[in-house]
Amino acid sequence: MIHLKSAKRDKYTLTDLTPEKSTLNNAILRSKQKLILCSAAIAFSIVLSMSAFLVLQQHLGYLLLINTCLLVHAWFCQAKLAPLIKLFIFQSLVTIGLYVLLYGQDRLFEAVIVVTRIILVMLPSWWLASTQSSHQISQVLSLLLPTKWAFVVTTSIKVLPFIGQEARDIYHIQCLRGARITPKALMNPINWYELVKCVLFPLLIQLLSLSKHIAHSANQRHFDKSSTHTHWPLN
Repeated sequence: MIHLKSAKRDKYTLTDLTPEKSTLNNAILRSKQKLILCSAAIAFSIVLSMSAFLVLQQHLGYLLLINTCLLVHAWFCQAKLAPLIKLFIFQSLVTIGLYVLLYGQDRLFEAVIVVTRIILVMLPSWWLASTQSSHQISQVLSLLLPTKWAFVVTTSIKVLPFIGQEARDIYHIQCLRGARITPKALMNPINWYELVKCVLFPLLIQLLSLSKHIAHSANQRHFDKSSTHTHWPLN
């Protein structure tokens, strides 16, 4: 906030109000701290996701412990855990079921390990999308990637929670229509094709439609007219 103070006749000087200036500096400092934390969160999630497939089997317990801590942190940040847990349960049942059908029960333990690694790959990205704002993620990625790539990566990360919610809504609607995709019906592998047709295909179409709307919205805001984009420092 700036006041005009008369020094002489027809002459004015600008004087700053110290409290407002101090508040602005504190806000900028907090914004920089959030940006540093977001950078650390991005690097941490990338390393953690890569480690899920690189670490030895006997070290997976450490990754499980770390990812459990991420779940607790996301829960404290008011993230919805129920859709994620349901998605993991469904994915685990499908993967283990396919392993049993193709290889028999002798490789059941191997199927559990594969499911665990897939979950450990997905969890850090979900945690990042649930705890960090898209503005901060885009601002950090813009330092390393071209602006368009940073926008695409940020949008892909932030759409992860939407995928789980949309899949659940489509699943419930198809169940109400009488589709044979209930947990009991899916015990029969013949009904798996109906799951793909009734849930996965509509979900894919919905995601393509969402991508089209996002691209149209970005074009309307002249996103591709400038090679460099500014970021409001107080967000």
